[in-house]
Amino acid sequence: MSRLGLVGVLGVLACGGPAATGDAATDDGVAAPIDAAGAVDAAPCPPLPVAPTAALRPTPGELFYAQLGLGGLSLGEAAVVVGPDGTVVLIDVGNDRHDDDVAGALAELTGATTVDHIVITHFHADHGDGLTGLLDRIALTGTIVHRGLTDLTAAANDATIAAVCRAGRGAPLCVSATPPGCEPSTWTGAYPATGCPGLGRALALGEGAALKFLAADGVIGADRFEAVVGPIDPTDTNGENARSVVALLAHGRFRMLVAGDLTGGGSDTDDLEGFYAPRLTAAGVDEQGVDVLHLGHHGRDTSSNRTWLDRLLPADGADRNAVMGISTAHLNSPHAAVLTTVLAGERLGAGRAWTTRVATGGATAPGLVDADGGRVLIATLDGGAAYAVQAVGPDGAVRDSRVFRTVGACLR
Repeated sequence: MSRLGLVGVLGVLACGGPAATGDAATDDGVAAPIDAAGAVDAAPCPPLPVAPTAALRPTPGELFYAQLGLGGLSLGEAAVVVGPDGTVVLIDVGNDRHDDDVAGALAELTGATTVDHIVITHFHADHGDGLTGLLDRIALTGTIVHRGLTDLTAAANDATIAAVCRAGRGAPLCVSATPPGCEPSTWTGAYPATGCPGLGRALALGEGAALKFLAADGVIGADRFEAVVGPIDPTDTNGENARSVVALLAHGRFRMLVAGDLTGGGSDTDDLEGFYAPRLTAAGVDEQGVDVLHLGHHGRDTSSNRTWLDRLLPADGADRNAVMGISTAHLNSPHAAVLTTVLAGERLGAGRAWTTRVATGGATAPGLVDADGGRVLIATLDGGAAYAVQAVGPDGAVRDSRVFRTVGACLR
């Protein structure tokens, strides 16, 4: 089915922003030529389709993403990705009380419980402890991608690391000189990473779509945060968040970036966002940023700093969107400071910030769409020339549905 392999830079973005009056694509969706002066020979942009009233579903030829709303008393985050060819990828799997929820969502959305690949963004219980139980309920045909069994400090969760290790089928992005065993009591030292050969690889999703791995464990390209800036905190739990996997989902001109709980310096955390931001171009992220950004750490102020947002959601008037995975137990999420920065000015254009829920004590703001414990669904249209975003409540009712032109599709 799908495979883990090397891919090149995924597509070339045409210039421009939201669907307005001009276009950077021909009527058949093929990128229009750019002359020597850099001007685009634009044809009229086809009108956007009407926002769907029924809940989005995976569709052959299109990329689908579902941010799941996980409940109960345990923290948890998980997302389902379905590629244009039907390849299924889970990005995080929630806590050990969420395996039934994730398996049920998978069956509902895809009609099966077969998964091609699983990505664990970092070794914390709310992102990875559901793995053991989930593997009893699904058929995994491919790999488990993770940051690597390296730099195992007190900031990480031993049980999560052990579960990933015991599951096998590992596709680590970073490696150490001597791999640890799967029993925490046998570990000696931190097993520091000696390299990250998995960065730059991608999971193929069909029809040119892919999930490309850009950074992990404080490493992007040839640069390592701990060599350039200094040590990542080995004691506070945010030290593990700082090592989160960063990956780019792409289909046609559509781009979405996911980054686990990556930290950006807020609440006295290590500023990995600021370190990665100027290096994203070399890693394969166009200067225009992305269409959709997954906001790190459940919308908390440890993440989503201004440098990161300016790079990925530049305030240029184009339509962009942000999504958050917040469970019932993520109290006080999202933080007001994050919403203020994300929703300020023209950063999202006509787009919105979308959340699976506003947890108890969490902030609200105009421009925030709350699925109230349901799901945030995203699906490309016209091969990635446009995309739809929905908030679907736990009852299955569509609470909000909007359609956007991808940033690279049309001239502003």
